Amino acid sequence: MRKALLLAIAAVAWAGWTPSVANPTAEAEALFPVRYEARNLERLIAIQEALLAEEPGNASLLAQLAQLWYERSTLVPENVKEAALRTAADYGFRSLGLAGLDEGLRLSEDGLRALVAQATDPATILWTAHSLGLILGRMNPLAAIPHRNKVRIMYDRVIELDPGYWGGSAPQAVGALLANLSDYGFLFGVKLADAKLYFEWALDLDPTYLENHLAYAWEYARRAKDRVLFEDLLRYIREAPIGDWPFWNRHAKEKAAEYLAEVDRLFK
Repeated sequence: MRKALLLAIAAVAWAGWTPSVANPTAEAEALFPVRYEARNLERLIAIQEALLAEEPGNASLLAQLAQLWYERSTLVPENVKEAALRTAADYGFRSLGLAGLDEGLRLSEDGLRALVAQATDPATILWTAHSLGLILGRMNPLAAIPHRNKVRIMYDRVIELDPGYWGGSAPQAVGALLANLSDYGFLFGVKLADAKLYFEWALDLDPTYLENHLAYAWEYARRAKDRVLFEDLLRYIREAPIGDWPFWNRHAKEKAAEYLAEVDRLFK
């Protein structure tokens, strides 16, 4: 395991970063704010995975890797995106005490509810739910339906623990989930207006987390055919500072520019 740690540090140094062999944790902390650059994110993952090799059951490291691999999925080509998400979900379910994604999928809703009820760190749940949600979204809808409530169970637990965690990500994610379910009419008993309440809650919790504005625009305003709200939210993102969310606010700004460029097509 020590050899794996040294190899990871050597790879980081070769890529242009000069870490302290004695304190890789400090190097990881230094890389975290600049992980929006792909090479920094890759180095950070390598260091964290080497640290995990030294302490395989460390739930905090597992949750951090779930987040980092989820974030990596936003930067990689489409043909490897699902593999990144599955790696993120594996780490996430491991942080909750399971063997990985496959065991998480096999859990009943009651089993998952009991599992997350024991968790006290919202990070272990949020990034697992994020990854699982996107994996299910890429599946055949009929195959995904049996698992749809699992994502809501996890987000509800994060809200119970700390609704403001990671900029209000859990309320925002519930809004996105409800908005998507509203596409199926009354099949799931969900209206688009139900989603709006969660997006507004997320914005109240942290308006500086620009992903809240982005999700409100894409998941709600687009479906509601509210072009004014859609453009207002996206222009706010374009003009807002990066602030305390260097990775995700940059991501939001990139997507806002992409969506604004498509506004005439989206609202024709």
